Amino acid sequence: MRAQHRGHLPSARCIGRGGIIRTVTFLAASLLAAAATCAQPSDKPADNPYTAHYTGEGAAACLFCHDVERMRLIGKTPHGNKNNPDSPFAKQACESCHGPGSLHATRSRRGHGRPPMINFGVDTSTPPAKQSQSCLTNCHEKKMGELDGMQWKGSVHGSPWKDAAGKVHEMTCSNCHEIHAEHDPMKDKQAQAKVCYSCHKKAEKEHPRFKDKAIAFEKLSCWDCHDVHQLIPAGK
Repeated sequence: MRAQHRGHLPSARCIGRGGIIRTVTFLAASLLAAAATCAQPSDKPADNPYTAHYTGEGAAACLFCHDVERMRLIGKTPHGNKNNPDSPFAKQACESCHGPGSLHATRSRRGHGRPPMINFGVDTSTPPAKQSQSCLTNCHEKKMGELDGMQWKGSVHGSPWKDAAGKVHEMTCSNCHEIHAEHDPMKDKQAQAKVCYSCHKKAEKEHPRFKDKAIAFEKLSCWDCHDVHQLIPAGK
């Protein structure tokens, strides 16, 4: 029995060593093959759980938390008109402007809150250029019905500028327009002038009156003469 046992022992050791070598060789080949497969371009991107996408729930996903009157007012504005195929609410609703909200709606990091979305306004973390880009790319760069596409980039209001202290400023659409409001002040003559005068203070008192031209200033709004969205033609 001992001799038989000893006789099989060397063979078992050889098989064990060979098995280990074959296993290591197989694993190495498998890893190389997997690496080669990963290196190949794929038409279908990997499903990254940290990449935001549209919820597909429309405004309901947002109103689950943001169900206040100020937010619901969007439904009474042109942006909230589902019957207009060019409106945000005919597409991805709130997410058309504020960006894909899947992560914001489902994830909350302790001590950090929810992942931010595109916010509009002066005192927000979203850079002015990104705010304006959301409005332009989604809608206002293209012709929509009777509205011509806007050439905001490079215009006087769409270009950064420095103040006397050297600080760089940049305007956004929300500097002038109110979207979550039933009435946009820029569509009202008196309210529009007030918004413009908040920056153009001298124009309120020192604007040329052109009395010899018999212009009825009281009937005009700033936009009747000034197209603030378009580029100024060369030589003007």
